[in-house]
Amino acid sequence: MRRLVMSSPKVVNDNEVSLAVVFDVPPQGEAHIGESDHRQVTRLCDEVCRRLQHPIIVSVRPHRVGMRNCLSVHLSDHAGKALDLLITLTGNTVWPDDEEYARGARWYINLPDATDMLWLLKALEDITGKEK
Repeated sequence: MRRLVMSSPKVVNDNEVSLAVVFDVPPQGEAHIGESDHRQVTRLCDEVCRRLQHPIIVSVRPHRVGMRNCLSVHLSDHAGKALDLLITLTGNTVWPDDEEYARGARWYINLPDATDMLWLLKALEDITGKEK
């Protein structure tokens, strides 16, 4: 099976990453993520693993909501549990809050651009592809 091959981003101080993005990716360079956003991505991945059992099946469907480009991510396990993420390109960053993680059947994530969306998908692929 082929998998998306991308090196893990280097975690750097927040002031070393542009405030306008989650993942800073210089041309032909290594991706960077600030410590604050790294904590948010790690929490998202931890919450997915807390809710679902491995192996986790990931289905991705690109679509639009109004004029916004979105990605609907459906995660499910063999026990019939499921979780949905709606990742929307909005130009800013918003992560799920404690209430959403605790009770939400769908978690909403806003990201600045498509590059951030792809790096977030890679992070999700990394945790869902692992056997626990």
